[in-house]
Amino acid sequence: MKTAHFQSFEQSSSPEKGPERLAALRAEMKKEQLDGFLVQRSDMFQGEYVARRDERLGWLTGFTGSAGFCVALMDKAGVFVDSRYTVQVKTQTIDPFTPVDWPKTTLEGWLKEHAQSGAKIGFDPWLHTLDAIEKSQNLLAPLGISLECSENLIDRIWTQQPDAPKNPAFPYDLKYAGKSAQDKLSEIASVLRDQNQAAMVITLPEDIAWLLNIRGSDVTHVPLVHCLGILFPDGRFDLFMDNEKTANIEKTLPKQVRFHPLSQFEEALSGLASPVRVDARALPYAVALCLKGAGVRIEMADNPISLPKACKNPVEIAQARISHGRDGSVMCEFLAWLDAQPLGDLSEIDVAIALEGFRRKNPELLDLSFDTISASGPNAALPHYRVTRQSNRLLQTGEVMLVDSGGQYLDGTTDITRTVALGAQSKEVCDAFTRVLKGMIAISCLKFPKGTKGQEMDSHARAALWAAGQDFGHGTGHGVGQFLSVHEGPQRISRADGPAFQVGMMVSNEPGFYKEGSFGIRTENLLLVQEASFDHTDQFLEFETLTYVPIDTRMIVKNSLTPSEIVWINHYHELCLNLHKDNVSPQTTAWLQEVTKPI
Repeated sequence: MKTAHFQSFEQSSSPEKGPERLAALRAEMKKEQLDGFLVQRSDMFQGEYVARRDERLGWLTGFTGSAGFCVALMDKAGVFVDSRYTVQVKTQTIDPFTPVDWPKTTLEGWLKEHAQSGAKIGFDPWLHTLDAIEKSQNLLAPLGISLECSENLIDRIWTQQPDAPKNPAFPYDLKYAGKSAQDKLSEIASVLRDQNQAAMVITLPEDIAWLLNIRGSDVTHVPLVHCLGILFPDGRFDLFMDNEKTANIEKTLPKQVRFHPLSQFEEALSGLASPVRVDARALPYAVALCLKGAGVRIEMADNPISLPKACKNPVEIAQARISHGRDGSVMCEFLAWLDAQPLGDLSEIDVAIALEGFRRKNPELLDLSFDTISASGPNAALPHYRVTRQSNRLLQTGEVMLVDSGGQYLDGTTDITRTVALGAQSKEVCDAFTRVLKGMIAISCLKFPKGTKGQEMDSHARAALWAAGQDFGHGTGHGVGQFLSVHEGPQRISRADGPAFQVGMMVSNEPGFYKEGSFGIRTENLLLVQEASFDHTDQFLEFETLTYVPIDTRMIVKNSLTPSEIVWINHYHELCLNLHKDNVSPQTTAWLQEVTKPI
């Protein structure tokens, strides 16, 4: 049975309680003879999206963004956030917490400045990866600062910490997955055989969900079930999952999958033969300690599941096209509705609820893919704004409205952003909107040699903004899962390094521009990597656009576009009209015909 809303608008943290909670944490640090403690955003599964019981960073500091950490010393407490959250963190935290621009300022650099030689900094080894801890330890050792494994001190002082989720897992049908769990297990196990590895430890629930064709609801908006696993070279798989979660999948999984309670995971690790393959960038440090303590030799290597999961198979691609077509029709209904609303009494929450309502008319919808970013005026300048009853504001004429949203359908995960003009806009807004659009078109039209990385593409999205002395602080694009996480690696379009693009990868295309305290603009489509259509070579790739929803032409400065960009916009809008006109209401069809007219 569906709940009233998939999205909550309640404030999920209490910044005003931060000082007393920090004092309680420091008291525990003193008991443990620690000079500091690291408080992570991620959980033991290294997830971006976490269950309520794992929202330790938000509980302590008030900051609710999806990435970051806090370093609590006896006299200082830094909250480290990246450029997506530099404005948000200032509004969500109070003294004595100090925002830190990360990774411009590193953990090690900050501790060098604020901690004394000999300082002992505690951390929960389940919440930090082997790679991260070893790198930090190597950099801190010359400073005389040590990282010390500790019980989680936040869990000790969080008196009403929610229980861990116990929702049952469920099978993901082959008609959506496109490849059986048996075949996936054989494929990945062959990597272990080829490299003479005795086993592989898998601690990312997304990897296990893909490998076994199972899904769950342990995390809001991401269909994951919390579990851990060990794969052997003969294809056997030991699945560690709370007993309450297994009833629906025990008979659907291959016979080589053996079920164990999550509590038996560490015991199983100690009994493994050597060598054991691990991905140091995802493996909790606690797992590495357990293996080493039992004398098991670790071999660090790339995650062999990442690329097969990222490169969607033909069935997944066909299903993704269906889900994006459906979601595109929903967005057309929503945008037509929004354009027809009189301003004055319409709030950001009203907009988010209305959009969810349009999506929920489809029985295929299981959830949102993330909390809808429903941001007007100055709130649109926060790239990851989450509207609450405290921050909610009325839409006003002359502002822009930025709506970034998506759905979790059985046949796909969607993600789209549109920025809408609420009345006439200034030259500043229209110029910025057009520069962002030019960047989005540039990525959409790219043809690129096989072996090209997103890092090499990123500047194409920024060139028009750079020419005006403008930029945006987030990446241009992230990978997207297939009825999995809306943020899926390893592919991305970003200044940061990543793998070369391959056929079947999905990625977002979402340049933006944000003027703090004034307005924000982002235009986002999802793209699919496919073979390029050249007669003379098969060594190039290109993008297929999956998202077809009109772009607000009222903010386009036409004389800033090249002839080819104008052709792209007009062709794109022609496709939007033809794809959706028969799948939407008559009123929306009329709206579509108007907003897709050639510019």
